[in-house]
Amino acid sequence: MNVLQHLATVIADLLRSDDRRVVLGEDVADGTMLGLTKVAAEDEALAGRLLSTPLSPTVLPAHAAGLAAEGFRPLVIYPEASALVDSLAAVREAAKLGWRHGTQAPVVFIAPLGPGFGLGGGSTEGTASVLARVPGLRVVVLADANEAGAVLRAAVEGWAGDEPTVLLIPRTLALATVEQGADALARPFATPRRVREGEAATVFTWGACLPLVRAAVERSGHDARIVDVECLAPLDRSALAEEAKATGKIVIAHEGPRHCGVGSELAALFADDAILTLDAPVLRITGDDGPLAASSEARALPDLETLTTAITHVATY
Repeated sequence: MNVLQHLATVIADLLRSDDRRVVLGEDVADGTMLGLTKVAAEDEALAGRLLSTPLSPTVLPAHAAGLAAEGFRPLVIYPEASALVDSLAAVREAAKLGWRHGTQAPVVFIAPLGPGFGLGGGSTEGTASVLARVPGLRVVVLADANEAGAVLRAAVEGWAGDEPTVLLIPRTLALATVEQGADALARPFATPRRVREGEAATVFTWGACLPLVRAAVERSGHDARIVDVECLAPLDRSALAEEAKATGKIVIAHEGPRHCGVGSELAALFADDAILTLDAPVLRITGDDGPLAASSEARALPDLETLTTAITHVATY
């Protein structure tokens, strides 16, 4: 079973467990939107809560926010993350319901992100960073196939609160095999997680970059710590600063453009909150600024050799 197939079973389970949950998206009633509603569409008891919407990105968050304000808990499936930017005005209004109007909007937006299937040229738009700037919107990037279902469940069940949440699924992970899918997270949701212990340096990353970082650390031969940031907004400043202070030597690796990315915000955070413990320059290793054509989508991810060199540089500084 791959990640998308696993998420399809989880979505059906989530619908069964709470009648307030509905799914919106293009073609969701047919089960064809990334295949994420296929299981639910085949269940007569659930099919009526799959609401296919027009081919207009702005309709989705506006409709979902209205449903949420009336007590529903919508899941919204997009064909790609850039469509969330196309509908940014409506996404902003959904996020405002809580912090401006006092009405929580427990909407979960699900969308694929980044290179893969010849569709990743849009990575140069820095979609995740654009979304991370919307006040009141939680932005989470999946990094582990085996946690996919548990992360989605935690988002939908409001483990971190009922603010609107964007769950971005790297395309490089979408067809990965789920070997030991967890029913529930055995850790807090939407918080940094240490995925490798180490003392020589700390590498902060998320999403599709996590496997690259693991490979680069092994190739470098240095005992580097790896931290999956997971939640790009809001950033857990205190937890991230403590991880930075642990080694004082930092590399930030992420997909997409270097310019105006979340990596820049992390570097500024460490300058603000951990400067007295830093023993080397903070290095950011990213994808190309682009623009990138579909044929060069792989350049949206950091180069393995460059990342390995950066880890060695800070570890031996």
